[in-house]
Amino acid sequence: MNWLKRNIPNAFTLGNLTLGVLGIYFLLTNPSQYADKIHYFVFIAAFFDLLDGLVARLLKVQSPLGAQLDSLADLITFGVLPGFIYLNYTSAETFGFLVLLIPVCSAIRLGVFNLDDSQKTVFKGISTTAHGIFAATIPFLFHHTEGAFSQIFYGNTIALVALSWFFSFLLVSKLRMISFKFEGFGIGANWDRYLLIVGSAALFAVFGLAGSPYIMLLYISLSTIGHFKSSVHS
Repeated sequence: MNWLKRNIPNAFTLGNLTLGVLGIYFLLTNPSQYADKIHYFVFIAAFFDLLDGLVARLLKVQSPLGAQLDSLADLITFGVLPGFIYLNYTSAETFGFLVLLIPVCSAIRLGVFNLDDSQKTVFKGISTTAHGIFAATIPFLFHHTEGAFSQIFYGNTIALVALSWFFSFLLVSKLRMISFKFEGFGIGANWDRYLLIVGSAALFAVFGLAGSPYIMLLYISLSTIGHFKSSVHS
């Protein structure tokens, strides 16, 4: 019974990993049918990623094995799969393969995170999960919207390589990024979190999934403001 209790969080983690592997498989074998549905795999995996840590804390069964499995699953689902999403829309015969810097920087980011005790309430660099969720919406944006994002990036290998390298930089940067690990709920200490929550909800209500680029832009902007604000006061 104790064995079962200890491994309930790991089951969610392995569910995350399985969805990432399935997403890669379907994207590589039948992209025309599955590319614009990849976000379902990633969204559910992100929910599992949230649950594994939450359940582990509730059951008081946190373990070093669980932490390692979590990072390995995140690398596949939110690191390797996004790399192939970018690659699916670039010309690999030229220099489109350069988008695969994403999995490399995702691995570095996760390794650093595991060794850095200062990221309890704030991230250094964008999290692999945040970028992975955004990347998963790219096929939907390309196939179902005609907004500015699609007009700039669809079929444009140079622009997609530049976008992937921008996020690769963010993954390994020292920029303080907002996390939702609250220490308290006061407005003064959490103004950026509350603005992000309200702003994201409003953007999603207006644009639906097509609002993901605006939500990501809001996230990066608020994080950048918070970073320089904290640097001034430190």
